[in-house]
Amino acid sequence: MSEIQFEEVEQIIVEIMREFKIPGLSIGVVKDGKSIYAKGFGARNLEKNLPFTPDTLFGIGSISKSFTTLAVMQLYEQEKIDIQDPVVKYLNFKLGKKNNPIKIFHIFSHSAGIPELDGNVVALIRQLGSLDPIIPMSSWDDFLLHINNANTEIFGSPGKYFFYNNDMFTCLGLIVKKITNMKFEDYIKENILKPLEMNRSTYLKQDFEKEDDVLTGYLPSDDDKLVKDAMHPFDKIVYAPGGLLSSVREMQNYIIALINGGKFNQSQIIQKSSLEKMWTPYIKIPEETSYGVGDSWYGYGWIIEKNFLGYKLLQHGGNVGTSTAFLAIIPNQKIGVIIGANSDASIVLGSIARIFLAILLDKDFDEAAPLIKIHKNIKSLTGKYKIYKELQTMDISLDNGVLFAKIKDPIEPKPRILPLAPENLEELKFYVPVAYPNRKIKVQFFIDEETDEIHLTFDRYYFHKI
Repeated sequence: MSEIQFEEVEQIIVEIMREFKIPGLSIGVVKDGKSIYAKGFGARNLEKNLPFTPDTLFGIGSISKSFTTLAVMQLYEQEKIDIQDPVVKYLNFKLGKKNNPIKIFHIFSHSAGIPELDGNVVALIRQLGSLDPIIPMSSWDDFLLHINNANTEIFGSPGKYFFYNNDMFTCLGLIVKKITNMKFEDYIKENILKPLEMNRSTYLKQDFEKEDDVLTGYLPSDDDKLVKDAMHPFDKIVYAPGGLLSSVREMQNYIIALINGGKFNQSQIIQKSSLEKMWTPYIKIPEETSYGVGDSWYGYGWIIEKNFLGYKLLQHGGNVGTSTAFLAIIPNQKIGVIIGANSDASIVLGSIARIFLAILLDKDFDEAAPLIKIHKNIKSLTGKYKIYKELQTMDISLDNGVLFAKIKDPIEPKPRILPLAPENLEELKFYVPVAYPNRKIKVQFFIDEETDEIHLTFDRYYFHKI
């Protein structure tokens, strides 16, 4: 397959980058055990106008969890650990009950029954320039003290509830450290990165600073403009759940190994049977969470979509604020896509990956990535509206996937800001969720096919887009 077949998608990518204020990104596609496409778009550094390339290092965020899980499964193959073991066997870990302990495979699958505790977030935001909240998080003792004091936060018994939890993956990193008597990052380098010839990939700030082709991360400001952030977050507490930096070029080696049953060139980094364990759906991801896309399940460090265009899709995204990434593979078709960007682009990277997969599978774009079309339609609704004689005005805005109406009523002392929940997106029907029973304010948008003018009804009012 040649790059010419991806030209249509490249135009879509440019439009998405403009719409979502993504300074730069790169994409790599693998098919049948080899790279068939690797290309960068935009700038890895806006000030210097340096291009984002397939070799640009970026933070892969939570895709790192698959590397952590793979490391533990290597130790499992060597009979140095049993994933059915309680976590307390390896760590000073006080969460859970003695008669029903939290086990390693519970952490793999985010089924420990523990909601996010945000120890990682404390470490992360300090690197991004925020000093609040002041919670001790500067050593492994601080970290363990933080999580071990959280028994009041346990929601339910292990294995029953899905709660995405970064701190539990930090515990996996500590387990690797304990068993191997190596620093976690050194173990990953020697046993995964080097055999995969991912020689520039790293967790370490000092390695990152030696390289020329690296991202400059960008964060949105209050006025919705991009602000340069000089400090990509580096912290040992974040390594296991989300700290690896890599490039599209080197992540393609990872994809090749995965779709080849754990083998890259002459290196067998993991047995195919272990990968199959990792890719077995363990717990259903509730659709009401941000991770629940259709019929999605969590395996061991991987999200499993049971039916993507008729195929089993293995995927994971990653976000560390200054950098986002998305990895998707369909092993039985021997295809995969990796994308990295230097801003918070997590809402759209998965859709871009799905479009590339649709091309490889000869499927329809819109069916593979409906979010792109939906976003375009909803974005057209945003703007200022007025009623007759402009006695009332309404601003419709879109913020991180949520549509809001800001209504200025001459009787009210201040504007009301209301979320608009979708009822039927094809018919452009929304409603304002109200806490009281039998109260549901409906909002209906209308687009005049002849003039393209947009109107909306809200309660007893008829608004017109200015």
